[in-house]
Amino acid sequence: MKNAPRSRKSWWRHLYHAMVRMLRGAVLLEDTPERIARGCACGMYAAVLPVFGQTFIGMILARLLRGNVISSIPWSWISNPLTTVPIWYGCYRVGVALLPGHQAVGWHKVQAIAEEMSEAPWREALLHGWDVLGDIAVPLVLGTNLVGLVFGLLGYAAVRRVVPVLQARRRARLAHWHRTNEV
Repeated sequence: MKNAPRSRKSWWRHLYHAMVRMLRGAVLLEDTPERIARGCACGMYAAVLPVFGQTFIGMILARLLRGNVISSIPWSWISNPLTTVPIWYGCYRVGVALLPGHQAVGWHKVQAIAEEMSEAPWREALLHGWDVLGDIAVPLVLGTNLVGLVFGLLGYAAVRRVVPVLQARRRARLAHWHRTNEV
């Protein structure tokens, strides 16, 4: 069927399938379920951190915790240019909720501060910017670490249970394939 029209899948569907293949590949590595789960948990924890280079942080954590380094990689790619801002904002709100007496900085306040800082001398703008950054950074760091820890622990438990099942199913398929090819 050379002249058949190509199926028209949306870009997000291609992205979704690529992500599922990567995550499945991480779970189906040839290693112990414990090491795979540790590596996946490190990647899940690092995915929400408010820094760039989460992939490397997840790999380093996996190495330090004796997890599978390769299994940490695709989980850290969950935060990408499309998802980073919503993830960090959600974590920021969690951090604000946990800090007593802390008020969330709204968009209008950020705009007002930006206008005020653009009119101020650079030295005052820099000092005021550090104050504002401190108001945002403390709840963000607290929220991202807490959310990352929860995701990492839940992910560890889920992957630890799923990997042995998937590995047993793969061994059964291979055994069946070898039996049918020997005949």
